[in-house]
Amino acid sequence: MKIQNLALVGALCASTPIVLCSQTITVSNVVQLGNSVGQFVSGASGLDGPKMDPEINSTSFDWWYFDAVSENNSCAVVIVFYMTTDLGFPFVLPLSTLSVDIFATFEDGTLVFLPLNNPPLSAGTATVVTDGDGSSGVWEGTGFEWKGAPDLSQYVVTIDSPLLGISGTLVLNSVAPAHYPCGPNQAGQNLEVSPHVGWANAVPDANAVADFTILGRKLQFTGPGYHDKNWGDQPFTENVASWYWGHGRLGPYSIVWFDVLALNGSEYISSYAAVNGSIITASCSGIKVRPTGTNSQYPPVITSGNPQGFHIDLDLGSEGILEVNVTSNLAIADAILYTRWSGSMSGGVKGGIVYTGVALYEEFKFQV
Repeated sequence: MKIQNLALVGALCASTPIVLCSQTITVSNVVQLGNSVGQFVSGASGLDGPKMDPEINSTSFDWWYFDAVSENNSCAVVIVFYMTTDLGFPFVLPLSTLSVDIFATFEDGTLVFLPLNNPPLSAGTATVVTDGDGSSGVWEGTGFEWKGAPDLSQYVVTIDSPLLGISGTLVLNSVAPAHYPCGPNQAGQNLEVSPHVGWANAVPDANAVADFTILGRKLQFTGPGYHDKNWGDQPFTENVASWYWGHGRLGPYSIVWFDVLALNGSEYISSYAAVNGSIITASCSGIKVRPTGTNSQYPPVITSGNPQGFHIDLDLGSEGILEVNVTSNLAIADAILYTRWSGSMSGGVKGGIVYTGVALYEEFKFQV
């Protein structure tokens, strides 16, 4: 995929180094040769913009992820816009370098997976506009797009795809500030959640409204929502042995967790908690995530099976340790090497009020 056009819209931000306030890229659906350089230190803006430059080749990846889970934990939707080949990230199908996946969970437990990456449905080009910290993207000709506010306060994902039998919107109104792996949304932050894997969390928690018609069925619900992006300049499986990631709303707390094992056994973590629109912690320390119940082997291997849940200890500094138990309700994607669940959460600061809530979370495992 080659960035075919880079047009400045508006003025340059007054910062050092210079950061674009607004930019537009158009990416072709063709694998390109050459090096692909990732951005791994934050600028003064552009948190949710593309992070690979000048080309995304066959072994790199850049994606935008959106999800929401219902308040009663019975419905969910996940939408992912990819700029990658299956060599860069093994969970996209071949024959396309621009693709979209949508996963939908209905109240009766029905699961629908609709991948959009084979001709004639695959995008011919993708256009991503970065404005302030927000971004908007259109995968041309597919009916899939998103629009984000410059201040990250709202995102709207819109789908109108008669060929796939899906139409509707996912609206996210943010209730928690954006952050990077090791700190808040500021210039000069480390963007690697683990070596060669970048992460920017534009919307850690949101009030979400999902309103879709999928294959003739209505999927309508409200609940917590989320949006982030990942990218990398090397194949995903060359740098990740396993990871646990997730987010949820537990009483007054909006929390996000990351616990990654590299191929050499090194562990990388990222913790986030916010209350009432203010960050309590955003750090590359202060969290431990471990599987619980059946199949709770750690580190996980391909043959481990799916755990029943996870236990999280999240350090809130002077407020104490937030102890959280996550119990899986439904596997909304399960490909042996990768599983995504919706589930319930219970916990609180030790000795304090016990809260409940809902979560959406995942596991990768590549070790034998």
